[in-house]
This record gives sequence, C-alpha cells and structure tokens, in this order.
Amino acid sequence: MDGGIASFPGLRRPLTLDCDALPPEQGARLRQLVEQARFFTAAPAAPSHAVDARTYTLEIDDGKQCRTLRLTEPIADASLRALIAAIRECGRP
Repeated sequence: MDGGIASFPGLRRPLTLDCDALPPEQGARLRQLVEQARFFTAAPAAPSHAVDARTYTLEIDDGKQCRTLRLTEPIADASLRALIAAIRECGRP
C-alpha cells in the first residue's frame, strides 16, 4: 500500500501471504476471492490522478501464473475491493 493522506514512507512494509500457511478457511477464502475477481484476466485499471489516494500493488502467484496489478482508490470493481480488504485483514496482527 502506498499513498493516502497519512502516508509515512518509513512505516510501509510489503505484506506477503502464503495461502498454504494460513488457517484453511482464510486460505480458501483468499483463493475464492482471487477467482471471483478474475485477477489473472482482469483488465488493468486506468491510472488515477487522485491526490492522496492509496495505491495497492498486488502480486499474486498461484504456482501456474504470476501477475502484478496496481490499483488506486477508489477501486471500481467490487471483487477487487473485497480481495484487497481480505488481504489487509489477514495482515493485521
């Protein structure tokens, strides 16, 4: 995650999740959300020029394919919003 009104560069850290290392229900939910969002085939989002908007760089590797998308708020696609929310939730202590 990058940007936003209260963005502090020193506090930004990448979050890496391994679905196989998560509790089974969390891993299954993330896989389901990736599929629902059609992550590997979704059209890239148009760049946003919104001031102080958060940008998420999302890289997903399912062992067969790997793709990176940059998504800037507001994220129009509800499935991608749900995926980001679930990833953020998994990253909270």
